[in-house]
Amino acid sequence: MVRAISVGLIVLAVSVLVPSFAGAHVQVTPSVVAPNDPVLFTVLVPGELDTGTVEVDLKVPKGVFPFSYEATPGWKRKLVLSPAGLTDRIVWTGRAEPDGLVRFSFLAGTPSRDGPVFWRVIQKYGGGEEAAWIGPPGSEFPASETLVSADAPRANAGGEGREAARPSLPEDPSPGSGLTDDWIGRGLGILAILLGGTALFFIVRTGR
Repeated sequence: MVRAISVGLIVLAVSVLVPSFAGAHVQVTPSVVAPNDPVLFTVLVPGELDTGTVEVDLKVPKGVFPFSYEATPGWKRKLVLSPAGLTDRIVWTGRAEPDGLVRFSFLAGTPSRDGPVFWRVIQKYGGGEEAAWIGPPGSEFPASETLVSADAPRANAGGEGREAARPSLPEDPSPGSGLTDDWIGRGLGILAILLGGTALFFIVRTGR
C-alpha cells in the first residue's frame, strides 16, 4: 500500500515537472492551396511555457519556393540555403511572451503536383526546452499539413502571377537554346548595319 502511494507520488511529480507542449500546435495556413501558385503562408506559433519562445526553425517542404518575407517586430530572420541555392530552412529568433503567440508570414510558390506537404518546425524556449513539431498526423507533436489540390482556387498572392511560383534557375546555353538564337539575331543585326553603311558610302561617293 505504501509502495503504491510512493509510486503514485513519483508519477505525479514527474507530470508536474516535465513541461507539456501538446496543448497547442504550431500551425501553418492555408491548409489547402492550388499547384504552381504564389501563396501567402502564415506560421502561427503559440507559447506554452513560462520561459517563452525564442526561436522557430522551419524546414521548407520540397517543391515550396519562398521568395518574399514579412518583417515580424522584435524578430530576426535567417535563411539557410541548400547546396542548390534554394531556401531549405527559415530560422526566426526573438522572444515571445509566455502566454503570447507570434506569427511569421511569407510568399512562396507551391509545388506543381497534387498531394500533402508537411511543415516541420523546431520550437525553442528561453529555458533551453525544445518542441519538435515533426511527427505524422495524429501524433503528440504533429507537423502542420498543407494539401496541394488542383481543385483549390488560385490565390496569386502579391499579384506575382504564375511565373513567381517557380524559382529562376540558370539554364545551359546549349546549341538551339534561346541564348544561342539571341546571339544569332544580334550577329545578323550587326551585319545588316555594316552592309547598310557600306551601301551609303558608295551612294555618297557616286553622287560626288
